[in-house]
Amino acid sequence: MSKHWKTFSLNFARLLEEGDEYDLVINVGQEPLVKSFKAHKVILRTHSSYFHKALSSMWAKKKDGKVIFNKPNVSPPVFDVILKYMYSGKSEIENQDGDFILSLMTASDELLLKEFVDELQDTLVNDRTMWVQENFHRVLEFAFSNLNYDKLQEHCLKAICADPPLLFCSEYFDCMDSTILKSLLKRDDLAMEEIELWNHVIRWAKKQLITSESNTIISTDPIKWDSETMQAFKKILDDCVPLIRFTLMKPTEFREKVWPYKDCIPSKLYDSILWHFLSPDIQPTPFEPRLKTIDSKLITLKHAALIATWIDKKEGKPYAHTEIPYEFSLLMRGSCDGYSQQTLHQRCGGQAKTIMLMKIKSTEEIFGMYISSVWSNNISARHDSFMFSFGEGRDTRDPVLSRVRAAGYDLALTRGQERGMEELEMFKITSKTLFSGF
Repeated sequence: MSKHWKTFSLNFARLLEEGDEYDLVINVGQEPLVKSFKAHKVILRTHSSYFHKALSSMWAKKKDGKVIFNKPNVSPPVFDVILKYMYSGKSEIENQDGDFILSLMTASDELLLKEFVDELQDTLVNDRTMWVQENFHRVLEFAFSNLNYDKLQEHCLKAICADPPLLFCSEYFDCMDSTILKSLLKRDDLAMEEIELWNHVIRWAKKQLITSESNTIISTDPIKWDSETMQAFKKILDDCVPLIRFTLMKPTEFREKVWPYKDCIPSKLYDSILWHFLSPDIQPTPFEPRLKTIDSKLITLKHAALIATWIDKKEGKPYAHTEIPYEFSLLMRGSCDGYSQQTLHQRCGGQAKTIMLMKIKSTEEIFGMYISSVWSNNISARHDSFMFSFGEGRDTRDPVLSRVRAAGYDLALTRGQERGMEELEMFKITSKTLFSGF
């Protein structure tokens, strides 16, 4: 069957290329970049309900026995790909960049070519991952501009859940559409503490309030707001508040960070939260906990998943952030515990299966090492130990991995290295099978 289909595909492609018996001319683009395409009504109407209606007698015009149709809002290169797809089933986008594919998705969605839209989303997610990372906020905004871009939406949401700073610590967060925020608040795999998430939501809502009240000076202290300002703020938060898992916070966090905005919380929900804090055994939390994050200032679950993939020498696709089979338990943090050799020995000496992470002041580079055997100042390294670098910042696009090839190397930090570090963290790696979950 596949062999015959390939023949049919080539025949239809040739029909388009040679233009035999064409009865349709489509003028695509705007002056001076307009191109005319010869096509066949029956093929376009069969593949696209858009063309089924557009080429009806009500919309179409005839000239010299041919139907003439104008499509000024699509570029000729984009329409050329779409037309070839409708004739042959082939996309021919191997050499196209991400911007072109976004334009192709927009046009294909307008022409009601759902299968092609899905195929283009798969291409972006699987074959243009580097481009998506480099243009993440633009892709995120594009994905949520249309309900049909569900695969691209899910890809972006998973990326944020694994690495929340990717969105929450960006300038784009303040101006993003509420649909994106609500989609994130609904997820169980968002690796953030609930109080931190609430703080970001308040930051976002305040930005919307300031934008809507451009001629009004608004105090940063909500206690000083008048009732009109608080009502405007409540309206902004209305759809978000029910999605916040307040009972996962500590009572002190709720009192300090949430209570000032109590007028934004429906009274029934507020009472339920208070009863939980007063009698947690009688009034259990109605919420499932979100995914536990890693206690690190240097890496996120996205990085931890990659490290776990290297530890297990897993082939193919790396672990997802929800699949990490290890517990990362913090042993020490330089900014809190110091960087001395004595501290390293006291907190990490004798520990097996450890991760050392370092951030360099001058370059912002994050690099580290996995030590599979018992940690000491001078160890006999096993071949499943390795060193790695995530480059500048928290990026994972071009990680560098170097596995141990010879036994015996010195892990002692020199004074120069100590002074050159902005941060140092040590973790013990333990299989999750010994724990209830990450």
